[in-house]
Amino acid sequence: MNKVDVEWDLLTAEGVTRKERFTSDDPVSELDGPVLAKGCDQVCIDCEAKLVAGVKPTHSLANHLWIGELPCVVRVASGRGKLVANAIMFATPIRKVYDTLPISRDELSEVLAFVFLGSAKPTDAEFVRTPMFVRRQRVKDALDWLKLNHRDYTALEISIANLNDLPEAGIPCGVDWKQTEEGESNLVPEAMNAWYRASGNSRVDFQ
Repeated sequence: MNKVDVEWDLLTAEGVTRKERFTSDDPVSELDGPVLAKGCDQVCIDCEAKLVAGVKPTHSLANHLWIGELPCVVRVASGRGKLVANAIMFATPIRKVYDTLPISRDELSEVLAFVFLGSAKPTDAEFVRTPMFVRRQRVKDALDWLKLNHRDYTALEISIANLNDLPEAGIPCGVDWKQTEEGESNLVPEAMNAWYRASGNSRVDFQ
């Protein structure tokens, strides 16, 4: 990008970026200079052409597309392998859910359900591998960071009582288990490794 002769002020915008805050005493301020992704040192042909022509690229971060660097506390640290699941969502009263977080476990049970399909009841070790597994401290850390650094969470009330009601490490809602019959499975061949297919295992780990 240093080789491109353009007016970098095109990528400078107010009200787009925000410096990370670590305490409530830290002031809310923006990042200096052009709005660029951290470590960005290249530009695509289309964006380069617009910059050379003196036009702000449509997909530039300066067009209110900036997110910034997220700390590990609010992002998934690792992916899931060979996990087959379905998520079903219904309309919910958003204001009721998001004014105070985390919501109580009773409220959570009204908007979230966990159905486990398998030939045997799920074990604690299997729960750890599902997206429904939460850790109380991780939830607190994430909410604290969002309240400090995300403008939409500024007025958020963090409920200590609801936090303490969450398991230190476990599933925050009720679990329904449906026993599958022999040979019954919702797995697709692409989701199984060679050993799994050869063994004839019909276990469905998560639904």
